[in-house]
Amino acid sequence: MLPYFSVVDLARKMVGDLLENAGHGPHETAWDRIESSAYRLRRYGQIAETKSPVLIVPAPIKRAYIFDLLPQVSVVQRLRSAGFAVYLYEWPEEQDAKWGLEACISSLCLATEMIATKHGAPPILVGHSLGGTLAAITAALEAQQIRKVVLIESPLKFGEQTGALRPIVFASPVLPLDTIPGTLLNLASIAADPKEFAFDRYGDACACLADQEALAIHLAVFRWSLDEFAPNAQLIQDVLQLLYREDRFARNELHLLGRSAQCDLLGNVAAIVDHTSRVVPSSSALGCLKAPSVFSYEPEIGVALQHVGPIVGRRAHEKVWPNVIDWMRAHL
Repeated sequence: MLPYFSVVDLARKMVGDLLENAGHGPHETAWDRIESSAYRLRRYGQIAETKSPVLIVPAPIKRAYIFDLLPQVSVVQRLRSAGFAVYLYEWPEEQDAKWGLEACISSLCLATEMIATKHGAPPILVGHSLGGTLAAITAALEAQQIRKVVLIESPLKFGEQTGALRPIVFASPVLPLDTIPGTLLNLASIAADPKEFAFDRYGDACACLADQEALAIHLAVFRWSLDEFAPNAQLIQDVLQLLYREDRFARNELHLLGRSAQCDLLGNVAAIVDHTSRVVPSSSALGCLKAPSVFSYEPEIGVALQHVGPIVGRRAHEKVWPNVIDWMRAHL
């Protein structure tokens, strides 16, 4: 069965390439790469030695360019226009078989240390979904190296608060694989919440037919959703066991790199939350935070998947991000 998933991954990539050739791919901001044996980052533009650096941490299951999809809904461009030095973490596509939760947190810690040294000030971490979870864990371990954290639809409290993914997560077997096919993750998401990951997507396409700008964003997100990323199996197994099933981060029982990552010690945290979401319920996003600044995202058309709506939604960029950026700038 597993070779089947690899074939479907290839087919999905081919469809994505066709969409891109038809003009529905990303229109990205110019960037250069910073690479070491421990991490790989995109750095946008000729960044001056500003003391306001930001490191964006995408989810480790899809390509990072969702944060810079189209100019009118680019988080990267919005942050650059606000005066921040912007870096985007790129998850490695070829990973050691033992690349698990501890290895990826170590990589993020080293990346934040480099940025802090270069700019003479700790960065703000901005993370989406599981990327936000990993950013929060990094901040809990490296409080002196992180200035603030912005979490976008990021689960922190699991167990009973897991939401729609809970039945799939708790039923998932241990797979003897080096990487997890993207198609397998996609099917698991659809099985967990067919409304969010299937039916609503087609409904959104229909709603966009009379709105060309919304349709352009929808098609670009759809193209991105076909750009498979096969995450390391050890990382997925660690996330399922240590976070989802045992809820160690929220319980302040997560030990990595010889230290304790305690969720309730996180400070200076802002959370962008969709209070209607079944994928990341607000109880999961906010349940173990003390006095976070909460910014509400309201579902809108043109985003294909509401889970990425806070990143690519027009109304999110008009109503939510200006307030988030004001919060990011405060007391810098």
